[in-house]
Amino acid sequence: MHVRSFLSLAQCCVAAALCITLGAADASVPAPIEVLGSSMRFVTTGAQTKGASSTIVNEVPAGGGPPAHVHTREDETYVVTRGHFRFWLANDVVDAPAGKVVYLPRNVPHQFENVGDAPGEVVIMVEPSGLDKMFLTMAQQNLLAPRDLAKIVKLGRDYGITYLPPLNAPH
Repeated sequence: MHVRSFLSLAQCCVAAALCITLGAADASVPAPIEVLGSSMRFVTTGAQTKGASSTIVNEVPAGGGPPAHVHTREDETYVVTRGHFRFWLANDVVDAPAGKVVYLPRNVPHQFENVGDAPGEVVIMVEPSGLDKMFLTMAQQNLLAPRDLAKIVKLGRDYGITYLPPLNAPH
């Protein structure tokens, strides 16, 4: 339905490099952060791309991934660089080994999970930017689930995100 593969890993890396080249003069990126059990490293931020996009390398532990949610502001493109992930997009399910590219449009419920038995890695391109700020806020406030669930849900709302029941629940 809405899931498609369309860029090679090399093309994605070139796109990320162009974002830095064409972006704002400040080429600095925040230090790597921990967010809800996964490690994130920023390749580009909205500050560098004048809000056009952000690119994040996300290392996800086996069994890890975000809860189901829907974005009202951003489209996301994921490139699986290591491991094996499963993506849910509304009623579609896509298995994504290394090398697979998955597009998740705004306003469509989605989630993903590292279904491998080792840490996996995805490169996430977010258009327009904004989620980079949310992730930095989560890390700065050391928000953890389930302890800080109310704060996480409120912060998500501030960024146009609504959390949903799992899409991967047995039917």
